[in-house]
Amino acid sequence: MIMHETNIPAGEKLLVYFLYIAISCLFTSGLNIIHAEYMLNIPLTPAAFITPIIAGLLFGYLLARIKLLHQQMSLMAYTDPLTNIYNRLHFGHFLDAEIDRVKRYGGTFSIIFFDLDRFKEVNDEYGHLVGDEVLKRVAEIVEKANRNADIFARYGGEEFIILAPATDIAGARVHAERLRNDIEHHRFSEISHLTCSFGVAEYKPDADDVTSLFKRADTALYNAKKLGRNRVETG
Repeated sequence: MIMHETNIPAGEKLLVYFLYIAISCLFTSGLNIIHAEYMLNIPLTPAAFITPIIAGLLFGYLLARIKLLHQQMSLMAYTDPLTNIYNRLHFGHFLDAEIDRVKRYGGTFSIIFFDLDRFKEVNDEYGHLVGDEVLKRVAEIVEKANRNADIFARYGGEEFIILAPATDIAGARVHAERLRNDIEHHRFSEISHLTCSFGVAEYKPDADDVTSLFKRADTALYNAKKLGRNRVETG
């Protein structure tokens, strides 16, 4: 799942927050004028009228900045800054919740673990900036093919992981094959061609914990690499 909210310009958000508070400030000032002039019969001087408005606008600007910074910090806590998808830490929260759900209510889920084949060669030949663009493009390709319920994260480096709820090993393998095919036939503008290897594992409530599930998926990915890359293996 790509976090599209980060695509909204920070300046645009700040302006919206500021305008909202400015309008509220002016409305409140108007009520104060009515209350002072017509109910308390206290005359307002220009300074007494303008000073609260300026103070309110300044306070509104600072409050808008604080709110924007809080949102940015929250996104940084669970989003990979390069690909704009979930990071490894936040993926772990979804995985723990899914394990708890399956243990309570039954069902199953699978994880799909994959990485880019020979990605070091891409960085060495074309540079890390091109490598970063390739990683972002792969994330976009996978996100487009994923279901809304799938949880997609960057695991680290060129490694990615997908949590596929209510999906058995057969369904996860079909999905992984589709992703493998989509990536293989995509023409990257910088490097032209790229493949990925996939390891798939289904959660077994009576035998698995997080460590054993990851180990089976990682072993399957290793086997895909060992058997020639650009393939899907199950564990």
